[in-house]
Amino acid sequence: MVSSLSSLSRRFTTWRQRPDRVMKIENVVVIIVILAAVGIIYLNLDREELAPLKEAIDTGIEGGSYYINLLIDGFADLLSPVTSKVVMKGEYVNTGDLEMTISECELVDSVFAEEGAAYLLALVSVRNVGQVPARLPILIDMRLYYLDDVIRPKKSWRVPGGRTHYDPLTTDKIYPNITKEGWVCFEVPKDMNLSEAVVSARCEGRRIKWMCG
Repeated sequence: MVSSLSSLSRRFTTWRQRPDRVMKIENVVVIIVILAAVGIIYLNLDREELAPLKEAIDTGIEGGSYYINLLIDGFADLLSPVTSKVVMKGEYVNTGDLEMTISECELVDSVFAEEGAAYLLALVSVRNVGQVPARLPILIDMRLYYLDDVIRPKKSWRVPGGRTHYDPLTTDKIYPNITKEGWVCFEVPKDMNLSEAVVSARCEGRRIKWMCG
């Protein structure tokens, strides 16, 4: 019995001293130190001297979320039964708890647009016709089709006179019997033909398209 215990003890000692086991323990320690450092930095991101780091982290998270949503948006295009349906400007489309429309489209010159370009402004209206709060379609859910081009909305833009931007957060909700409105901006060729343009949005998982002209 004593001999057996002694043999087990020697084997355990040998196992602990194996280089690969020591390396694994060191790896664990390194991981713990890294996680602790990340935690300390995260808890202190509000400090002024760490503002550039916080901005970089937020930008990275936002960028990753942007491309994930692009992937989801692409699948919605493929799977939605209304993908090819185009309705007239001003026509509300019911998607469940929400009804949505593009009520106006306007081509506007702006000194902030690129040379040879203008801004196409689309007025988005979303109303909750259900019984519970619902999440609003977000800016990334929208696009403009013009000829063979697919144009994403601008995040930051300005026009003379100012407009209320439509740019809800991913967590923003709209309550029953409430309507939310705002303008979405696309940078387009200055001499574009509005009758060739189609504004598209994904609302409650369904892809809807409106004629601009």
